[in-house]
Amino acid sequence: MGTTEQVDLLIIGAGTAGLPAAIEAARHGLKVTVLEQADQTGGTLWRSWAQLSAGGTELQRARGIDDSPAQHFADVMRISKGTADPTLVRLAVEHAPHTVDWLVSAGFDMDPDAPAILYFHEPYSLPRTYWGRRAGRSVLEVLLPRFERACEDGAVTLHLNTTMTALRTDGANRVAGVTATGPGGEVIEIDAASVVLTTGGYSGNARLFPELTGGAPLVGPGAPTSTGTGLLAALELGAKTRGGDLFLPTYGGVLLPDSPTRTVPLDDYPQLTPQARPPWEIHVNARGERFVAEDSASVDVRETALLDQPDLRFWVVYDEAARRKAPPLLPSWTEAELDDAFATHPSFSRADTLAELAELAGVDPEGLRTSVEEYNAGVAAGNDRFGRAHLPLPIEQPPFHAVRNHGSTLKSPAGLVVDENLRVVGPAGPIENLYAAGEALGGSTLSGKSFVSGMSVTPALSFGRLLGRRLAGADQGSV
Repeated sequence: MGTTEQVDLLIIGAGTAGLPAAIEAARHGLKVTVLEQADQTGGTLWRSWAQLSAGGTELQRARGIDDSPAQHFADVMRISKGTADPTLVRLAVEHAPHTVDWLVSAGFDMDPDAPAILYFHEPYSLPRTYWGRRAGRSVLEVLLPRFERACEDGAVTLHLNTTMTALRTDGANRVAGVTATGPGGEVIEIDAASVVLTTGGYSGNARLFPELTGGAPLVGPGAPTSTGTGLLAALELGAKTRGGDLFLPTYGGVLLPDSPTRTVPLDDYPQLTPQARPPWEIHVNARGERFVAEDSASVDVRETALLDQPDLRFWVVYDEAARRKAPPLLPSWTEAELDDAFATHPSFSRADTLAELAELAGVDPEGLRTSVEEYNAGVAAGNDRFGRAHLPLPIEQPPFHAVRNHGSTLKSPAGLVVDENLRVVGPAGPIENLYAAGEALGGSTLSGKSFVSGMSVTPALSFGRLLGRRLAGADQGSV
């Protein structure tokens, strides 16, 4: 038998944007209900590195770093080559320093090395990236106690293991509430004055991903609950998505041995950032051909080159000398785990000849032989044809090794079209009382066809807090 509730604010998703939205709305007097389809709150923060970025923070000033939201905005637009949404980027960077300062004042366990310039993504021009000692869990250590207190005080009602199945309209250009399915299969009807979609993306939905992302395959460590429910419900109302054509793969990622789409956790990815570990290997595609300078200082160059490779796959190839002398390619893996992977994992191959290696790995043998010969000649001459500068040793000592990598997805590129007030845009314009924040907006909205450090987690926190306050009437003006 179904149940019916009536609330001031209904938030769909208890993650990076939903938790702060609920905290702020409840703090300012609204009656809030939160639906979460997982069995716990926190969303992707349990697995995310949760890099933050902001220009003009108190921490930067204390370190003598002269920065501002305007400089942050210029850097985002530079890194994204103008493909990010300037209106929402400006809104995000204006609120970012307040968000970081709030986290610090709330006891956030900031890593002492922050802020810094990081190179996993295309770098900022200034030290502007922050992170907690415990990655996303450091953010949760701030959010969860406040959210739990709001629940204990009765200001927030939380429904776990509950999935929204439809947004209901009242005939006008507004929503009346939602229909959801509870943990026991019961139907729940919730009427709400306002609804905020903070349902995350669709990086756990291998069927939906190519539909929204121009046919690109889904490979990545996405949460199984990242199914795109919020996007699908809004699309049923006539909303649109944008940004799927701006897909760019993360450079690398190894599949789980028994999955065609899910990778090992991000912390277990190969170390392919040359600023952190110059490469001793070569990277080849299925034709056995190198396609980029492996030590290119620009990760954007490497990611863009990967877009043109068959099935977004490449193999990291090296020899026994590199295995013994180079810094670990897979630093989080023990020797025993690597030995087991080369013995049993389909993405790991080892052989005494390059021809055998190619056959085991699924790479064209003639192409691989030619690539290794050309690379070795470049090492001897000190002049690589791709312009690679780090040329430590030729690849010539057996056994030879190959680790298959895939262009992977850490966040969903496509998201709902919203206006400057974060209202979801429908066929008749912005839907009066339906809002979206977090990954439901799409990763490309704030990073364009690139990955811009901190432009996922920080805007999600900022927009969630902003919507919570504004919908409670605590902050005047447009969002």
